[in-house]
Amino acid sequence: FRYIYETVIKKSGQRYLVVLKEDIYLPYDIREKFHCKEINYHKLFPRLNSYALENFYIFDLDLLYIAHKNLYRTISSEAETGKFLSEEMFSQKNLSEYVEYLAFEIKRRLKHSNYLNWFRVALLHSKLEYIKYRCGFKYKDRDLVPQMQSQFRKFILGKYSSLSGYSAHKGPVLLNRGLDYIFMNSKKVALIVMDGMSIIDWFILAEGLEGISHKYRSTYGIIPTITPISRQSLLSGKLPVEMDRPFSMIYEERMFMKRCMDAGYREDAIKYYRGYDFEIGYEDKCICTIINDIDDLVHSQRQGNVGMYHDVKLLANSAKLQTLIKRLYENDFDIYITSDHGHVETEGIGSPRGAGVEVESKSKRALILKRFADYEGIIDEFDMIEYPTYFLPKDYIYLLCEYDRSFGVKGDISLSHGGISIEEVIVPFIEIEGIDV
Repeated sequence: FRYIYETVIKKSGQRYLVVLKEDIYLPYDIREKFHCKEINYHKLFPRLNSYALENFYIFDLDLLYIAHKNLYRTISSEAETGKFLSEEMFSQKNLSEYVEYLAFEIKRRLKHSNYLNWFRVALLHSKLEYIKYRCGFKYKDRDLVPQMQSQFRKFILGKYSSLSGYSAHKGPVLLNRGLDYIFMNSKKVALIVMDGMSIIDWFILAEGLEGISHKYRSTYGIIPTITPISRQSLLSGKLPVEMDRPFSMIYEERMFMKRCMDAGYREDAIKYYRGYDFEIGYEDKCICTIINDIDDLVHSQRQGNVGMYHDVKLLANSAKLQTLIKRLYENDFDIYITSDHGHVETEGIGSPRGAGVEVESKSKRALILKRFADYEGIIDEFDMIEYPTYFLPKDYIYLLCEYDRSFGVKGDISLSHGGISIEEVIVPFIEIEGIDV
């Protein structure tokens, strides 16, 4: 910061805002050049217990701002403030204002189409959906989601291919750069891959991470958003077109081990696991564990997004993820949590037959066909999207369903993934910052 101050800020004549955490020292000669203002929970929300605000889970500061504005009494105790954050903050009056704000922000941002803006739109939309399923509070604008998905589709088909050119210095824009970012910032690392976790799922899981602080980022999964393609790209650092067998996970562990060794880790210090329960060795320096709980819930879900919310809530309450994070933290690991793809609620449109050789059959939203297959009839019959071969082997045809459609019994509602909806493509990339012990 000293270098930036002397070479940029001091000479520019422009106005700058510098935000410091209270434990960061800023030299006096720099500090005296700024107008300093202390900001803390007590000053922002004086009618609530500041200690509770610092230690309780807060879903969204924007919602808290609205709820505090509508609060006409002082809540002094820690317990009452905790109850306010979990119950009263989500009152109908507060949610009405909050949902209106979220919808306004999404519409405003739909006027601009760049990768950073879509990160923000995905986050805002996920908050809308979270409120819908947590509180049963629906927003009235039925055109908002179709408009958002339509414009996101245009972005993906037009500009997604450019994302591979962005540096991972400030965070991975594309999921295959996730390990680049991790290795740039950490030496002893643990990567928890929550297969199928959407942004909404993360909101629910975060409620169960009491005493654990984190930094939220977003990243773009690899399309089609199916596990073999996207997760292997994350763990290998490669794009599908660079892999020998991108549609099979037979080499996933081997590719992860090689990527870590290329980063300088000894082979015996690298570990690849599945699930929450594994022994952490003294010499371990690079751990990856794959957790399938959420993806399993997606593929077995019969109650749509409502059922998914309650099932993920049970998973959060089990404290399995919280316990794993604490174990890794106590062993001095820097911990990252991400997903290979999200999921979306869809309506069945029937199933194609006799199309040719289908490579990926688990996904209800994507078909990967050999080029000799008769696919034009499928496009017409099922209103499919022919997806460009961005980052993919060129000798296949990639057909994707519209954002709210999937293969299956006509009219049936299910959860699936494989397409280019914003819920499937943009996923969380979480960095654990600290744990209160």
